[in-house]
Amino acid sequence: MFSTQEFIQQYQNLANADKTISHQANQYILKLQQSNEAFRIAKELLDQPNIQQEYQFIACQMIYRRLKEECNISIQPYLLELLARPLPSVALNQICSSLAVIIVGNRSLWGGILQELIQLMKSKMSIGVEILTQIAIQGKEWYKKSEQLRMQQEFITQENTLSEIFLNLLWVQDLSIFNQTVYCIECWVQFSFNIFKDLKLIQQILNLIHQTISTNATEYSDKLFALLNEGVIFSQYNRQQNVNSIDSEVLQNLNLILEFIIKIYNPQLSKGYASFATKFICDFYSIVFNQKYEQAVFNLMSNIVSNPSRKIAFQTFEFWSQMREYNKLQGFGLNILQTMIDKCRMKTIKLTKEFLLGEPEEEDTDYNVKYYEGGQHYISTSDFREHSKDIFYSIYKSAEITMQQDQYFQIVLTNLVISSPDSQMQIIQSESALFSLCSIIDEADIQINNQQILQIIQFILSLPVHSNFDIIVKTSLQMFSEFTNQLQLNNEILLQITQYFFKYMLHPLLGPLAGVAFEQICNLSTLNNIQLISESVKFLELHFSEFINQSQISNYIEGIIKLCYRLYEQGSTDCLLQLFNFANNQFQQVKNAQITEKEFNYNNTLVITILQWMNLNAKQNDQIKQLLDLLSQSIFEPLIVVLQGQLNFTFYDEIFKLIRIILKVSNYQNQQQVIHLLQISYQIFYSDPIQKHNWLQLITQAIGRSTEHQFIAQWAKINDYQIHLFCIEQFNCWKDPDLMKVYVEYVKECIRCCQQVLFESPYLQKIIDIICDAFLTLNSYEMQREILHFFKTLFQCLDKNKEYFNPLVVKIIQTLFMSISDINPAIVFQIVQILMLILQKQVNPNELEELIYQTLQKSWGKDKPIQKVKLISQAIISYLLKSDQGEINRNLKLLLENLRPMSEEEINYMQLELVIKRK
Repeated sequence: MFSTQEFIQQYQNLANADKTISHQANQYILKLQQSNEAFRIAKELLDQPNIQQEYQFIACQMIYRRLKEECNISIQPYLLELLARPLPSVALNQICSSLAVIIVGNRSLWGGILQELIQLMKSKMSIGVEILTQIAIQGKEWYKKSEQLRMQQEFITQENTLSEIFLNLLWVQDLSIFNQTVYCIECWVQFSFNIFKDLKLIQQILNLIHQTISTNATEYSDKLFALLNEGVIFSQYNRQQNVNSIDSEVLQNLNLILEFIIKIYNPQLSKGYASFATKFICDFYSIVFNQKYEQAVFNLMSNIVSNPSRKIAFQTFEFWSQMREYNKLQGFGLNILQTMIDKCRMKTIKLTKEFLLGEPEEEDTDYNVKYYEGGQHYISTSDFREHSKDIFYSIYKSAEITMQQDQYFQIVLTNLVISSPDSQMQIIQSESALFSLCSIIDEADIQINNQQILQIIQFILSLPVHSNFDIIVKTSLQMFSEFTNQLQLNNEILLQITQYFFKYMLHPLLGPLAGVAFEQICNLSTLNNIQLISESVKFLELHFSEFINQSQISNYIEGIIKLCYRLYEQGSTDCLLQLFNFANNQFQQVKNAQITEKEFNYNNTLVITILQWMNLNAKQNDQIKQLLDLLSQSIFEPLIVVLQGQLNFTFYDEIFKLIRIILKVSNYQNQQQVIHLLQISYQIFYSDPIQKHNWLQLITQAIGRSTEHQFIAQWAKINDYQIHLFCIEQFNCWKDPDLMKVYVEYVKECIRCCQQVLFESPYLQKIIDIICDAFLTLNSYEMQREILHFFKTLFQCLDKNKEYFNPLVVKIIQTLFMSISDINPAIVFQIVQILMLILQKQVNPNELEELIYQTLQKSWGKDKPIQKVKLISQAIISYLLKSDQGEINRNLKLLLENLRPMSEEEINYMQLELVIKRK
């Protein structure tokens, strides 16, 4: 039983700092709201004299929420009585919402409700409008869709009455009522009211827009534009491709609106106007494809996109993209190209790492501060540019259709002029023009022999190195990265562009971009310019230590090695030998005791990149293979020197990459070298706290080759025990899944290649124990799958007569069936295969059944009847003993899949009893 006083106390407890008390209070109020007592408590609160306004609101809210649960019409008279009381507006709004819920939920009230509201509005206009608004909102949210549709149809028949109400309300000279009315119409448009059928209402709205614009009351005109925008969104006629599909009365109103928005345009108009105009024209584009309006609409949109506010210009993008789809931009696209270039200008030429990474730049003003109205017109350069790329491409494609590409390029050229390196605006304009070209290059078929394109390229190449021009260089480097395919037939220009890249390759910010652009040039399949390639190698030799980072070195080396190898295939070996000699000489420097970590990493990256690329792309060539072997052997001595004296270095990641590629290139042929590298890997494996699994993986791969290289097997015998002990200790301490995954693979390789060593190990039981522990504790589908695969490999090799056999079987079976409820059904088939392998080792079926039963009782069956657990265990063995292997796999897999918390109802115990009897 609930009481008013208790409710007040619990409501106050909601603010208690003690979370337990506040939680209990919240639970009390929720239960009250869900009970029939809610109405009684709410009435008692509202009927108390001098009750605080806060409790009046809470009481009204409680009535509303209860009505949403149960639409009880009996409280309607009380609600009407409350409307006459001096309640706060927030409480009255809740009462209006409650009355709307009752009206929506009772079909008998729909027919005459508008007339009743008209009478109410005569005395309490604001309350009447609020109830009318809430009817639309509640109707739209009503949970019974069938009832919602009936209600929509009912009020469609009353559209004339609604229209009269809206017209009269819009005549009221009260801003508060105006705002309420506009919102009310919006809600009805979203629910059932077809605003574009109503000529009088449309005319009244357009008249009000004209008045508000005339008085510069943008706030109110934007509300009306937003109202019409809702009409567009919810209209049944939007996106109609055929104008004849639109009702004549609606078409008349749409044409009226179109003529109005064309007529009222002026540069001072707001974002609200631009947004509505674009949305209206795009959604009713079929009425635009009319000689009467087409030219005027394109002129209108050209004017809007030219608005000083970038945000307003942005509103038109949907229109330009749509017109491209309908091939309607011919003759208009070039008209807005200059405007688009202007809008894409950067606000600053400050070049930062964040800007290069595409992070938003800081902008605090728009193009013309007098149009900047409290931030509503703001849009960042990066956002605008990301969407403007499509517009530039649309303009270019339309120009291409009308054979006006040269006019496009001429406009770009006109914007490139820079009379002084200190002219910031010219620099910004020039960069923006290049961006417009950069936006289309990836998809446009631009001919390199076009004189205007050549002029643009020459403009870029002739820019002197100056910090003010860095922003232009950034865009030009991006452009050249996309432009390489069109450049490949012009070796002279390619050489000039490559030299341009070299000018900025060492720039702290532009260097990485120059490196990427250079690598793109190197990808050209026909590039074999000896001068260009020779200069590239020479640049590397002269500036190697000045490169920005390892990634840039890697990209650069990968680029020039493609070029050098292409010349090598054509019989010119000098550049490739020069590159190999440089790499060898550079790596010899690591023997210097004063070498820094950066220097080692650079030298390491140089050698790794060459070895990796050549091994992947050219190892079939005997001469190349000989070069790779020589380089691997030559760098081996300095590598050993470094490692023996510098094991405290933190560059184990870099050493790992180098050792791995040396082993791969040598194909484990050099015994002394391989043993040295394995020993290094073994030592780092113990000392590297983060990358243990990588080094163990390297050792695992080597052991996988021990069947063909006995010296590896001998090394494994010496170090095997220590590796096992270390991995067991590490997993017990850290539960590292990365290490365990590789360790399982390592043990599997030991079984395959060094079986005797593993099975004679005194740590065999500990090895299996730790792998079983990982199976139970690491909640990973991939880990479970790998360990199950390992168990299969293990049982294929285990000797039944060895004393370790039975303990291992017990441990593995217990592991599988302790976790059976959590095993992914996708890998249950592997468990079936493991069980079959165990029985093939002539394990006693009765003992196996008892072991499964005892384990299941502790896991899946801990809250189930013993007889059912016993039945499952017997059925598993019965399936295993059947002769039909296909049936065993299917039925047993299905049974094991069903041993899951959500699947017990799928187990047919009667069927299992039949299976057991047929045993």
